[in-house]
Amino acid sequence: MKKRVPKCFAILAGAACLFGVVIATPSMAPTAGADVLPNGYDVTCRQNNTGVICNISGCPRVRADEAGDVVHTRLNGGQQSEVSKGCGSTATENYSAWNPSQPFTYSVQGCRKHFPGTDDCGAWSDYKYNPPASAPAQVQCPAGSPVASVPQGQQCPAAPQVDCPKGSPTPKAVSVDKCAAVAPTKCPQGSVTDSVAAGQQCAAPANAVGINVTRSGLNANVAITNKSSLPAKCTYTATKTSGLGPQEVDRNIDVGANSTNAITDMLWPSLGASYNATAKCAVTYDGKQTSIGQANQNVSG
Repeated sequence: MKKRVPKCFAILAGAACLFGVVIATPSMAPTAGADVLPNGYDVTCRQNNTGVICNISGCPRVRADEAGDVVHTRLNGGQQSEVSKGCGSTATENYSAWNPSQPFTYSVQGCRKHFPGTDDCGAWSDYKYNPPASAPAQVQCPAGSPVASVPQGQQCPAAPQVDCPKGSPTPKAVSVDKCAAVAPTKCPQGSVTDSVAAGQQCAAPANAVGINVTRSGLNANVAITNKSSLPAKCTYTATKTSGLGPQEVDRNIDVGANSTNAITDMLWPSLGASYNATAKCAVTYDGKQTSIGQANQNVSG
């Protein structure tokens, strides 16, 4: 009996080869994620670079105990192909021109080749390829958002905001330059300009006094000019610098806005006498007495 056991195994192995019986090996295990079709073949199709690649494994009977040694395939019922497929191997077809985002039907039939061309074939079975779900389209986020884009249908995160300058109609914005401009400040009457930009100071009138002393017979004609847009109260002082005559002569005079007024009740200096004539003016600006400057002229008799 001990001598006959190996012989029996040898006979069984021969019968297996004769009738197509296959002992399972790791290479015959179904491909991961494969569909076992009704005709017994294990099929899986997946994306491969720009196309689709399909693998066929398994070793079903195609007629009685005969295992197939080729498979016939069709893509969407098109032209039939024949691929060698033994029990211990996996058949592969590469459809590089197929758009992997499009579904298709992959039909498979196993056959046992005979000479001279009388093949035994099993039933056709269909494998349905459904492409993996594509990533949703991205929507560009506005400038300043923490992310460049989000999937369509989602909201972009709001951009960080800064405080706008005091007085801006928009309290916050993504940057200071996006803040609405602050309205200009209206200046008091008599200012150099009607308004200034927010945060700047209005300017009071200055250097707005002129003087012109001329001789009119024995008298002096002192013309004082107010170049501001406010009425001014002016003082005139003539201080002797040489010769004979009073040491100082003083007068007060009102001068209207943007106008000239004259003092005419003074004598012209005597021969050899010299005076320094000074006019100073002030206006009421923004509720306060404000100097608008002074002017000088030297006068000699």
